[in-house]
Amino acid sequence: MSDLLHGFGLPPLHDPDNLLETSKRHVKAAMIDGVGARPVAPIKAEPDIESETLSELLYGEPVQILAEVPGWWFAISIIDGYMGWVQDNAVDEFEVLPSHRISAPLSHVYREPNLKSAPEVVLPMGSFITLPGVNENGFAELYEGGWIYEKHLTEVGTQAADPVSIAESFLGSPYLWGGRSKLGIDCSGLVQLSLAAAGHRIHRDSGPQRDSLGRALELGESPMRGDLAFFPGHVGFMIDGVHLLHANATHMMVTIDPLDDVISWVEHEMREKGREGPAFLGHRRL
Repeated sequence: MSDLLHGFGLPPLHDPDNLLETSKRHVKAAMIDGVGARPVAPIKAEPDIESETLSELLYGEPVQILAEVPGWWFAISIIDGYMGWVQDNAVDEFEVLPSHRISAPLSHVYREPNLKSAPEVVLPMGSFITLPGVNENGFAELYEGGWIYEKHLTEVGTQAADPVSIAESFLGSPYLWGGRSKLGIDCSGLVQLSLAAAGHRIHRDSGPQRDSLGRALELGESPMRGDLAFFPGHVGFMIDGVHLLHANATHMMVTIDPLDDVISWVEHEMREKGREGPAFLGHRRL
């Protein structure tokens, strides 16, 4: 399994407390049974399209299949150990290791190596693809067929220097509970995708992210660009000492807001819901 993870360019998961061994929602996968077949496929709480979306499976991401019912598979994401139901036509057989990932927020796959050719599908950032090595007119041919713009790709294992710059490319993207793409994304999905581009394999939800990433800032230590700010059920990136970049339901999109404003919004929401405890849980630095 470790050789396969290396082949996908996946580093070890940030999991110092072994959450994959103790959580009811997460588990450590033992093998790869298939890969995502759609640009984005919902991972559902139940084998029902109307049930809650827990997360999303991106194109080419590896999964292990644990069980099946008609039309559905109960799967584990190899990326983060997240478990849930995916439609059976959303997973393809695992055939070859990927060579590249999509590094642009979205990238079209064309029928021919020509920008005027008809696009067949659009793939989101983080998708895994395999290139046989045929290049023409600035496009690369995919193993599965079709052509994609070369400058929208990076080799597996390549690390971006600044995860915040990756997150900034999602500004204005719609908020979507469980979302993990430019088409719709939630707070922890934004953090997960951005840090993945920088070579960090992390948990899916903000709670485990807070429990497993970096160190807490000490009293009197000022936040800086790249620090994570945590709230009950929420997380975002500091872009400087006072502003937060986050996918949020207040604006229903990815925005930059003063940290103090976000704390006030969370306090108000907690009061309305009768929840006790602090509205801000502190910063952490990788």
